[in-house]
Amino acid sequence: MKQLLAALLGATAMTAAAQAEDISAFVEAANAQLLAAGHNVQIGMVEWINDGESEQMGQTLLFKDVGNKQLGFDFVPGDPRRGGRTDIRHRTDGTQPSADAVDTFGAIGSAMQTWQDVSCSNIPLTDLGLTSGDIGFIQSLIPGFGGNPNIAEPIIAGADITHAGVLPGAWFDAAFGPNSILGVAFTIMFVDGAGNPTDIDNNGTNDAAYREIYYNDAFVWVNDPNDGPGNGVIDLESVALHEAGHGLSQAHFGNAAIINANGKIRISPKAVMNAGYIFAQQDLQGSDIGGHCSNWSSWPTN
Repeated sequence: MKQLLAALLGATAMTAAAQAEDISAFVEAANAQLLAAGHNVQIGMVEWINDGESEQMGQTLLFKDVGNKQLGFDFVPGDPRRGGRTDIRHRTDGTQPSADAVDTFGAIGSAMQTWQDVSCSNIPLTDLGLTSGDIGFIQSLIPGFGGNPNIAEPIIAGADITHAGVLPGAWFDAAFGPNSILGVAFTIMFVDGAGNPTDIDNNGTNDAAYREIYYNDAFVWVNDPNDGPGNGVIDLESVALHEAGHGLSQAHFGNAAIINANGKIRISPKAVMNAGYIFAQQDLQGSDIGGHCSNWSSWPTN
């Protein structure tokens, strides 16, 4: 793992494919350590959104053959490993706001409330509030950046979705190589003794333990629902809304094309769950709502 981290720290500019390969290596090394230590959880998926002005799109990486059309992992209602609860609980690292003049915690809270307000779902999103200590297992995998190396802590704390911090660009460079990643969501999955994903309710979807979300402070964050392309700033609530969608088991959506006239990415149809950020989107679009309803309208009986 130390050799892998050293390689990541010394990485140079990469293509999107090479970046994905390094992320895969990083996660596979972490999972090997977790299995050797006898933990019943591993990293099952990584998803990220890119700055659309960078001419790169975000991606989704799966680390097991999950074989289904959703994200491949979902929360089990009443899962005894998660305390038997039927609400979805979220929290935010209260120690790591953005260094920019932006209401970090307000933006994340508003994003979660937007998903809560989707009328087709009765899923209760319970806000556990801000933490008083530095949290984040994935964060701790890069030495010198803090976090909490106890991967079981979120389960003990009863957190299903953790907004684990706005981290320095150097952390993202160390984990991903030089990049245009705005935000990233990690799915931690339950596994059996051999490291295979579990499906205790036999619904064809593997069991999520919790999700960790991070934001990249190498960008200039603002609270601006009217932010448009080329402004050099990023609306935090829009990115938090996207990453919270991943936290709630929704996948990327939309097709991307590079317009030859200016070399910039354009995505159609427009959705919060597009894999590239072009402009602020603080309101859910039809596809976003449809995906959420597909996942959650029958909860907790699904």
